[in-house]
Amino acid sequence: MEGNRRQFLGSVAALSASGALLPSALGAVAPEPVSADWDMTWRNRVVGSFRAVFDNPIVNDGVGLWRAIDWKKNVMEVYGDEAKDASTVLVIRHEAIPMIMNHAFWERHQVGASVGGSDSASAAVKFNPYLSREGGSGGRRGATLDAFIESGGIVLACNYAFGRSVVSPEARKAGIDNNAAREVVLKQVIPGVIIQPSGFFAVIEAQRSGCHYFPAAG
Repeated sequence: MEGNRRQFLGSVAALSASGALLPSALGAVAPEPVSADWDMTWRNRVVGSFRAVFDNPIVNDGVGLWRAIDWKKNVMEVYGDEAKDASTVLVIRHEAIPMIMNHAFWERHQVGASVGGSDSASAAVKFNPYLSREGGSGGRRGATLDAFIESGGIVLACNYAFGRSVVSPEARKAGIDNNAAREVVLKQVIPGVIIQPSGFFAVIEAQRSGCHYFPAAG
């Protein structure tokens, strides 16, 4: 009996470490946030047998976004309808944070000059290559954040990086304080992107929701 118990506990530990065992499987209930400042409702959309979180800290020509999109295609190809509810979470953090901003922000702050894109640097300063535009082909192999969100993908963004790389540049350029600048740039975030306290918080919350982790941008 004791040997069976040890074997069971060992299996639980292994599954928990891999992200394959959900909190609900242990009878636990995910705690509710005590602050309305952070939207955690995205956790309710992480469902099904296939769950993955793609950690994207650098732009790298949109490779992380493309991999998040392509993974669902892969599991659908292999498992068919069994994978139709596959849940894909993309965490955009660190140097990749400008990816969540609209074309106007990229043009105003000449983002393309520093992060580049699938188009030439001189053209990329005028638009976000990872957001759809009329007559444009999108990022790597046509991958765009708005299309990913439209297909059911979950995009989480790091608040630390947002403050450093989005809010602060707007505050300096407009000559306003950070609070006012934040109000301005929040309106320029791609619809559907959910800002979280930090990127590492978002990654770990996705894992707590049963997602397998993949370092997407390298």
